[in-house]
Amino acid sequence: MIKKFCQFITIATLALYATPSSAQIFKLKFNNTAGLAQPLADALAAQVQTIENDINKGLPSASTPDRLMKGMANSSVMAGKGIGSDYASNMSVLLIGAGIGVGADLEKNKATDSPISGAGIQAGLLIGTNLGWMDTQKILGLETNRLNVYINGMNYTYNMNQTDTNGSAKLASYGMHFSYDWVKPKGSKLLGWGGVKIHTGFEHNSTTLKVNSKIKKDLSYTDATTGTYTSSIIANPDASIDVATNSIPLELSSSVQILYVLSLYGGLGADYNMGSATGKGNLNSQDSNVVCNGTCGTNVSAGTISSSANVNSTGKVNPFLYRGFAGVQVNLPWTRIFVQADKAFGNQLVGATAGVRFAF
Repeated sequence: MIKKFCQFITIATLALYATPSSAQIFKLKFNNTAGLAQPLADALAAQVQTIENDINKGLPSASTPDRLMKGMANSSVMAGKGIGSDYASNMSVLLIGAGIGVGADLEKNKATDSPISGAGIQAGLLIGTNLGWMDTQKILGLETNRLNVYINGMNYTYNMNQTDTNGSAKLASYGMHFSYDWVKPKGSKLLGWGGVKIHTGFEHNSTTLKVNSKIKKDLSYTDATTGTYTSSIIANPDASIDVATNSIPLELSSSVQILYVLSLYGGLGADYNMGSATGKGNLNSQDSNVVCNGTCGTNVSAGTISSSANVNSTGKVNPFLYRGFAGVQVNLPWTRIFVQADKAFGNQLVGATAGVRFAF
């Protein structure tokens, strides 16, 4: 899952090279510094344009990557849902677990010619406890045997190496959550209702993505009168996306347990979010010399080819998100395996989480 996510980012990050004035990501220009006759200069410019089109073939065309950055920030928030809390494990004293979540903005992104406008992924280890073991029966008016506390966190680094492209992804998440049995559960483990729980807490997710690649293109054009004109265009573009988001959720959830082995749960949530995603890109190239060999002479300077692509962009997370979520959990002795889906209202943000819990 993480590998596929990084491959998507490798492609999407290329959109950072788009310039506001051009639909092409990489921009090349022939500079007639040698004062060539206009027909010859136009012919060389046409050759340079062909190379530019070839470099950009299959890459996204865009005027700005702002939409991608906004989608990345919102996807980061959605990826963290369900990792640091629990909805149906019914722990008595202690819970230990792990989970992985993904988020995506499913709105088609015209800027990157992608079916989605952003993606995020997070993972976390979780430990929780029911505060019924405390000496006091109440904290701030809340009964301790109905109050659960959870802490989660994880750091992960993934490196990707391909023929002409290298990339890395650094993921980090941590958080603290609380849940309270507003309405107590009823029934038995064979057929029971989980009551109504209130959840809140704090979630931090961060992702740092880096991509660098190599480009080398050769120009060769023969003029019947003057000779052959050649040049090599070399660039080492790099790009990065830094995402950091904080989210404070407020949720209501309920669940049912059927024949002990199966639990179904769902709920509604409202999130207050802070943070953004920032993208940076550089072409890292120098002007290439064009030389002529033939009746014009040997290695005679005939102009230069300049290249450009450099853009910085930032997209902020939606400050408020309203969503619904639902999950299925398989209950085994002391073990819980779950899958959860989240869908935000009013947009195309989605999330999915899977994990395992050990409840005692």
